[in-house]
Amino acid sequence: MFAQLCSFVLLQTILPFNYLTPQSIEQIEIKNERTFEGPGLYGFINGGADLFLEYGFQQLLEQRFAYQGISFIAEYYLMDTQEHAYGIYSIHAFKCLRADERFPVECLTPGLLQFYHDRLYVTLKCLDRTIDALPYLDRLAAEIIAQNPYIDNTQMAGRSLFPASHSGNLYYVCGDLGLSTAYITWAEHFVPFQNYAMWLWIDPETKQPAAQVRFASAEDAKAFYVANEKHFNISVEQDTTTAVLLPKVPREGRAESPNGGT
Repeated sequence: MFAQLCSFVLLQTILPFNYLTPQSIEQIEIKNERTFEGPGLYGFINGGADLFLEYGFQQLLEQRFAYQGISFIAEYYLMDTQEHAYGIYSIHAFKCLRADERFPVECLTPGLLQFYHDRLYVTLKCLDRTIDALPYLDRLAAEIIAQNPYIDNTQMAGRSLFPASHSGNLYYVCGDLGLSTAYITWAEHFVPFQNYAMWLWIDPETKQPAAQVRFASAEDAKAFYVANEKHFNISVEQDTTTAVLLPKVPREGRAESPNGGT
């Protein structure tokens, strides 16, 4: 118990968010905690750290713990902005069995609950596949959200352009790695451009994409238009740096689905 209390005090001094502790939720026993900052993330997920760093990763806390005698792993990824936190969540949210129902932005798959909250992307994983983990995952997620009040982020620029249900369909992209993961079909068109930000919507029925893209400059927006007008229907907005994109779909077919599928 003394070691747990010392760990709690130490982590509170270096992490600017609240997390699960024996003081915040009953019947929890912390087994192990690890933190990673910036490029140190390579020591945790060597093969996937580049994607997180593209999205402005700052800190990670990994917790291994028992809750009511059941083993869980929690990972809290702190990003530099709300958009980037939603973005890294959106890249990982797919094949959701439950999406945006119990919590505002969430994706439930067997034994795993992921959610976005303010500048946090959080994953909660139950290690016991023999039980119904959902009530436990929901209780833990609710506690984390309750401990971290935040400024209302439902009106992030661009997000309100798309339908209300987001998880698994709405992506925030801010670089080549993110776009290649979310919708590889479009990746080649953006290779010459840097520092763009894209809200990308994939219609769940038709699999057709639509996007709002904010380029780094009016010159980039114009260059994209000139190079890609034969591939997209492009509408440049009044600020001259933002464009709305719709693919030009051949009459005999439909746009490809995410990741080059059909």
